[in-house]
Amino acid sequence: MCLPDFIEFKQIDESNSLIGYRNWRNLVENSLILKSENQNYEWNKLEGPHEVKPENSGIYSYNNYNNYYNYYYNYNNYYYDHNYNYNNYYDHNHDHNNYYNYNNNIYLNGIINQWGKVAIHKLGYRSEYAKINTLFSIRELDMKGPKEFQNWIKIFNERINQIAEKYECKIISWQDFKELNK
Repeated sequence: MCLPDFIEFKQIDESNSLIGYRNWRNLVENSLILKSENQNYEWNKLEGPHEVKPENSGIYSYNNYNNYYNYYYNYNNYYYDHNYNYNNYYDHNHDHNNYYNYNNNIYLNGIINQWGKVAIHKLGYRSEYAKINTLFSIRELDMKGPKEFQNWIKIFNERINQIAEKYECKIISWQDFKELNK
């Protein structure tokens, strides 16, 4: 992810880490591994050190939750884009073998802490070090739609709980987070 409008570099101590917002993808098939949204990069509990330059380096994030990927894309586009279809997609171009395509991922959103050498951009940061602070779940009290979709939200939230345990981070529902930050 290329962040435009580079402003400056800063050296940030972990105790004063910056708060960033970002996205990950997670394979539908029972994986607890988080990968970067647009690259096949597997996240660790602690990321770094990474080289930081004005563009295309380090761990990126957006500096405001309104600037990043719309979390409701996951919730509202369940039936339109089939992002959470648990069936294997059949690829007729590869000798009739089953292949997973880009849509066989669950997309997750959350908050990271960033520190070390940090490139400050108008919309976000690129940092030498990063750690996942919080993952967003979906508040089940707000569930609307067919039973199949409601069941999917429960499965989604259980996956979030398992991933949060692996990455030793917190969980908050997106709806609670938005209400706390009005």
